Amino acid sequence: MSEQQTEPQVLSCNFCGKPRNTVKKLIAGPNAYICDECITISYNIIKVQEDKDTESGYEFEIMTPQEIYSLLSEYVIGHDDVKKMLSVSAYNHYKRIQLLWEDPDIEIDKSNILICGPTGSGKTHIAKSLAKILEAPFTIADATTITEAGYVGEDVESVLERLLVAADFDIEYAQQGIIYIDEIDKKARTSESNQSTRDVSGEGVQQALLRLIEGTVCKVKVNTNNKKYQTEEYVDFDTSNVLFILGGAFVGLEKIIEKRKKSSTTIGFGAKIYSDSDKTKLLNLAIPKDFIDYGIIPEFMGRVPIIGVLNKLSQDELLNVLTNVKDSIVSQYQKLFEVDNIILELTKEFLIGVLKISDSQGMGARSLRSTLESSLMSVMFRAPELSKKGVKQITFTEFGKPPMLKQKGKDIVDKNYTYYRGHHEERL
Repeated sequence: MSEQQTEPQVLSCNFCGKPRNTVKKLIAGPNAYICDECITISYNIIKVQEDKDTESGYEFEIMTPQEIYSLLSEYVIGHDDVKKMLSVSAYNHYKRIQLLWEDPDIEIDKSNILICGPTGSGKTHIAKSLAKILEAPFTIADATTITEAGYVGEDVESVLERLLVAADFDIEYAQQGIIYIDEIDKKARTSESNQSTRDVSGEGVQQALLRLIEGTVCKVKVNTNNKKYQTEEYVDFDTSNVLFILGGAFVGLEKIIEKRKKSSTTIGFGAKIYSDSDKTKLLNLAIPKDFIDYGIIPEFMGRVPIIGVLNKLSQDELLNVLTNVKDSIVSQYQKLFEVDNIILELTKEFLIGVLKISDSQGMGARSLRSTLESSLMSVMFRAPELSKKGVKQITFTEFGKPPMLKQKGKDIVDKNYTYYRGHHEERL
C-alpha cells in the first residue's frame, strides 16, 4: 500500500490574505504571519498620525515659572517683578493651550500683558529674551506704522503675516506664538476737544487690535510661492492662542498718577509734594484707569489684565548689562577684536565712565552701545593695521583717555588715539 502524498502548506499573510509567493517578505510571528506590504501600510498610518500631532504644536514640554525666570535672568538684569510676572504668564499660556487641546469645550481666557517703562529700560529686550527661551515663533511690530484698513500704512493683519513668516508658514505653530507690539502708547486717542480730523492711527487702531488680542479668525495673506500654499493666497489665522505683549514708554503717565493720588488725599497746604525721585516710582502705582485717562480705550485695557512696570536701571545693573549677561555688549566687541587676533580689555573704571556719559543722554541702556562705540571707534578703524604691527592687546583704563597697547611684550600709549563725539573727533 503506497503512502498518500500530502501537498505542501502554502503560507499567507493573516492580515491581507496574500500567499507567500505574491509578496516580497512574509514575517512569522507566534501563530501568525504578516507581509511587507501590510507592514508598510501600518507604518504610514502611524507616521501620518505622529506628523499631525507634531504639526498641531501641542506636544511640548512646559517649563515651570522658576525655570523660565532663571533663564530670563541670564539675559535680563534687574526687573525681578516683571520677570516673575512674565514667567507665570508664559507658563499659564502654554498650560491653557494644553488644556484646550485635551478638552476643546473648556473656557480659559488669555492673559495678555502690558509693559510700560522709560526708554532704554529693556521692554523689547525682555520680550525677545522670553521668545528665545520658549523657542516660540515671535515677531515685533511697531504700533506707529499701523493704521486703519484702507489708509496709508500697515493693517493690523500684517502683524500676523510676520508671525506666520517667523513660523516658516506653519499655521498651527504660528497660532501659538508671541507678538510684541511696541510703542502702543503712541496709539492713545487724541483729546476729545480735537476731533476735526479722523484719528486713523490712534483710537481706530486700538479698535482694530481689539479683536486680534481677544481672539478671532483673520484672513492672512501668504507668499503664494511657498510650497505649503501653492494654490492659496489667504489662510485662516486664529489668534485665540497667540500671546500678546504690549510695550510703551507712556511719557507723562506719572503726572496722571500724581494727579489721581493728590485728589484722593489732602489738598492745599497739606498736599503731598512729590520729588523727582518719587515721580520715577509713581509708575509702580499705575492702575488701568490711569492708562484710560492717558488715551487707551477701556475696551482695550479690559483685554490686557496684566500690567508690568520697568523702572530705570541703577548704575550697578547697567554695569552688569555691559559685562555679566549672555551676549553682553562688551563681549560682542571683544569677539570682533578677536577676529584681528587682538584681546580687548576694558577696566571697571573705564566702564563706569561709559555709564556716566550714557546716563547724561537720558536713553537708559540703549545709549550704552553708542557711547562704547564712540570710545572704540579709533582702534576699531586701525585694528587690522595694529594687528600687523604686532599689537596683541588693547587695554582701556580710563574713559576718554588713550588706551595701552601691548606690542612685542611692551605696554605703550596709543598716541594716535582719537575720541569721537558724535560726528566730531578729538585728538587726546
